[in-house]
Amino acid sequence: MSTPTATTLSTWTIDQAHSLAEFSVRHMMVSTTRGQFETIEGALQIDETDLTNSTVDVTIDVSTITTRDAKRDEHLRSADFFDVANFPTMAFKSTRIEKKSDEDYLAHGDL
Repeated sequence: MSTPTATTLSTWTIDQAHSLAEFSVRHMMVSTTRGQFETIEGALQIDETDLTNSTVDVTIDVSTITTRDAKRDEHLRSADFFDVANFPTMAFKSTRIEKKSDEDYLAHGDL
């Protein structure tokens, strides 16, 4: 007979004032372009007894992309890249959480 284990689940809503999604892209092996998406929302379901049982669900408003270059940002919003007119948001939903070390975890999922 096995004893059921108790889990402590908590839900954390992403706080837009204190969160952002950043990226960097190498350009022609010479420079790195950095940017961010300014509007991000979602939630994390945290299993405090075993973080690998947690989940992440995030939605990003792609139109809020900024690289600090207005012309480049417009091009990134166009059909050449993100096609914001037809795909205004992107979402990430975790499929599993992997423990990398005592303090590091990696979320795998679908974007």
